[in-house]
Amino acid sequence: MKFEEEKLVKNTLLLLLGNFSSKLLVFLLVPLYTSALSTSEYATSDLLTTTINLLYPFATLMISTAVMRFCLEKRKNTSELLNIGIWIELAGILVIALASRFFFQLGDLQRYRGYFLAGFSGYAFYMLLMEYAKGCEKVALYSFAGVCNTIVLVLCNILFLLKLGLGIRGYLLSMVFAYWVTVAVLFVGCKAWKDLTWPTRIKGRYLKEMLKYSIPMMPNSISWWISNSSDRYIMKIFRGLNELGLYSASYKIPSIMAAVSSILISAWEISAVDDFGSEKSEKFFSEIYELWVHTYVIVCTGLIFFVKLLAWILFQKEFFVAWHFVPILLFASVFSGLSSFLGTVFTAAKKTKSVFVTTMVGAGVNIVLNFAFIPTWGGYGAAIATAIGYLAMYFCRLVGANRIMKLNANYKSHFLKMGLLLVMVVFSCMDSWLNYAVGVVILLMERKFILDIIKKAIHRILPQRA
Repeated sequence: MKFEEEKLVKNTLLLLLGNFSSKLLVFLLVPLYTSALSTSEYATSDLLTTTINLLYPFATLMISTAVMRFCLEKRKNTSELLNIGIWIELAGILVIALASRFFFQLGDLQRYRGYFLAGFSGYAFYMLLMEYAKGCEKVALYSFAGVCNTIVLVLCNILFLLKLGLGIRGYLLSMVFAYWVTVAVLFVGCKAWKDLTWPTRIKGRYLKEMLKYSIPMMPNSISWWISNSSDRYIMKIFRGLNELGLYSASYKIPSIMAAVSSILISAWEISAVDDFGSEKSEKFFSEIYELWVHTYVIVCTGLIFFVKLLAWILFQKEFFVAWHFVPILLFASVFSGLSSFLGTVFTAAKKTKSVFVTTMVGAGVNIVLNFAFIPTWGGYGAAIATAIGYLAMYFCRLVGANRIMKLNANYKSHFLKMGLLLVMVVFSCMDSWLNYAVGVVILLMERKFILDIIKKAIHRILPQRA
């Protein structure tokens, strides 16, 4: 196996061990949430965490992405990069703390302001230190921190929701404790205390270059937020908290696809920079793109197969009907994941403006269709708008990425499978047995890839005979 492939496989396995097991545990918390919280409480907690994700790019200038990217360039002083990130984030947290005095006066959110600020600041430092660990190629620490975050989250949820019955406050406290404990683990693991210094002592020779990279990522991140989360606010306006609670719960099954995507992206970002622009790099990108298409199609097909069973296990009481939105959101997740991969072509080439433009196209389509579809179709309309938005982003990025480097892929076969996947989604939403028939056809088309993966896994696990 080539060095590049060995590095990618090693990083992916480490992240799989840490992040996927972590996300699986979080996934298994869904029955607890849907039994301990009402649909309106679940919707409120989801809106608060969604707002954290919205404000994060504004407050931090997405400096964590620049810290990761520039740390990967071995010639850079990582200590100075980390300090720039820390002080920019501290300034951003102060701004949010001051601004929250005004926007938390709306409705009945004032009582949650303290939880929100603790959660926001914890999330900001969590993201910075995770990106710093990744940029320094401390993948084992990155993975271990993900496990720590999940263990603390699970234990706190059991304590605050099951034992103490704190409801939405218990949910928010669990989030806060999980972020801050993980920040402490990363701070110690990265030995960050050795690098801390006052802002007046930072030379700032990288500051301009880092901001030039990170600031275009702000609107990109906000556009991703629009694609992922704007439908929640529009749902609240037009359909109310109860239906929003159902729709928010339906996202938990597609979160499996998001987990697969985040693991692959985290491992790939480290490898994508190596020898970027060379013929070898172009061939490697093409091979990995093919791998991703196969993986997403197979995982999505399998999840749609078992969507009602998963909903029966995960969604308690009135939440069960949320399964109807899941197949469409799973289809959307395929194009979200592929868009993320294609985005690494732009970031590796440091063309972050192109990342923003393509994301903005998807976000624009998504928000227009949200206003058009949600008042009439509710959760179905939101899910369809999300899928079409990601589809638009995917095609824009596919065209743009091929202008930077030629991706040699079997597009005809890919689009045929995606078309069949769409047919499967339609039949699944209709609750028709035909969705299983279409799923079998898709898996038969993928049989060569599946068998190759099984053979390679057996070859790596079993010792070779002399």
